[in-house]
Amino acid sequence: MTMSKHVINNPGGRKPLPEDEKYCRPIPVRYTPKQLVRLNRKRGEMPLSTYIRESSLHAIVRQPVTRELMKEIRDLNNLGTNVNTLVKMAHQEGLTALEKEAKETLAGINAVLRQARLKIKEKEEEDDSLLEG
Repeated sequence: MTMSKHVINNPGGRKPLPEDEKYCRPIPVRYTPKQLVRLNRKRGEMPLSTYIRESSLHAIVRQPVTRELMKEIRDLNNLGTNVNTLVKMAHQEGLTALEKEAKETLAGINAVLRQARLKIKEKEEEDDSLLEG
């Protein structure tokens, strides 16, 4: 009679997990004392490792803002400032006097928005290809 290794080492115990449910290698992470206090407070009665695992798998991670994106944000902000200035001038001088400046500002806003839409579309396609691959 041959007994399986499981029965010998753990008689009457839990059955071994299937391969796809077993945890792989540990990933060491360091925290400051302040961060540890925060983690311990948030985990409640849950084991710390379980809380960290679940949090990392279900978290929304924000990527850092790139210099390119910061430039685009500044451009949009500057265009918004231009629009506000034009509106103030239109109230003071009348709308027909500002027609040229208004058209130039509108063209600038449309160009920046077009670029932003293209970048968003590229990012969505990149994300979709990562999900498929």
